Amino acid sequence: MAEDLIRSGLYADDHSLASDLAWESEDDKRNYKIALLVALVFHIILIWVSIPDFGNKNFVEEKKNEKIMRRVVLRPPPEQQMKQLQLQKKMQKVPVPDPTPDKPEPIVPIETSDDQQINMDDDYIIGVPDAPPAPTGPIRDGTAGLTRPVYDLGQLQQNVVYPELGKKAGFQGYVILEVVLKKDGTVGNVRVIGGPLRALGFPEAAIRAVKKMKFTPGKLRGQPVDVILTLTVNFKLRR
Repeated sequence: MAEDLIRSGLYADDHSLASDLAWESEDDKRNYKIALLVALVFHIILIWVSIPDFGNKNFVEEKKNEKIMRRVVLRPPPEQQMKQLQLQKKMQKVPVPDPTPDKPEPIVPIETSDDQQINMDDDYIIGVPDAPPAPTGPIRDGTAGLTRPVYDLGQLQQNVVYPELGKKAGFQGYVILEVVLKKDGTVGNVRVIGGPLRALGFPEAAIRAVKKMKFTPGKLRGQPVDVILTLTVNFKLRR
């Protein structure tokens, strides 16, 4: 507007109020642009300086100051030293007197009357233990202290009757039996425990032969007992 006024000739070229206002407005614009440019440059420099350059910066490790630790031994106070000395005095060794008497005790004979005389014929007085009780059930052959029953194997084989089916089939072999020979001289339980002949009448024939055998019962500590033992009955064809 000021420039229009000047151009229209309303104002002279001298330093009038309008011209002064126009020039001041131009100076303000120029100063504002310069100030804005300076502020922009300042902020760019400030940002550039504040951002670190991680690509070229060398990190230097700071050495930690190492402190040397020294062990300090504290001396006990005088009161504790006095207590230790007192304990050492109390813990002194005391000699133990010898328990052995200077003179042995006199031997006093025991007076016994005739009624209290010891009868040497009584076993229970002189300490002979009672015999252990006899076993109630049968014991196995090989038990310590056992006297085995006496029997004749030849007589047992004479009692064998060859079964007809086995004879016709031509089978030969043996049967193993577990037998109880009782203390009264009779044969108790008999059962088959082995052998190749398990059919065709061989087990039954072996049991019948054992039932007929004669024997002397076994003894344990001098008393007859039932004994469990193993017997083998052979079956062979005569040619």
